[in-house]
Amino acid sequence: MTHSPTSGRAVDAPPQAVNFTAKARPDGGAILSLLTVTAPYVLTEHRFDLAPHMAHCLLAALHHELDGRPDPGPCPEVTALLTALDSGDPTMFSAAMDSYHAHLHHLLTNGGRA
Repeated sequence: MTHSPTSGRAVDAPPQAVNFTAKARPDGGAILSLLTVTAPYVLTEHRFDLAPHMAHCLLAALHHELDGRPDPGPCPEVTALLTALDSGDPTMFSAAMDSYHAHLHHLLTNGGRA
């Protein structure tokens, strides 16, 4: 779905954020940075300076939307990698690393769409 440029809404599907940082400011505001994939293996940082009211509203909205949902925990590739590392089995570790690299490739190419 596309929207007119004056609506302020994103066109089509938004890019997937692959990482973020959030830093609180002394005045109650925050700096939010999202990393997205814009081309294969190209990460773009989007920085947002949130006023105190906006930071509070964002946190309240996230709390409302996520309330009651279970913590998804680490992604399966990371869990497999940690398990393989603890096992001491080099073959298991190699297979887990291959899976983890495939996962990173998928993220860094935006699922093959970048």
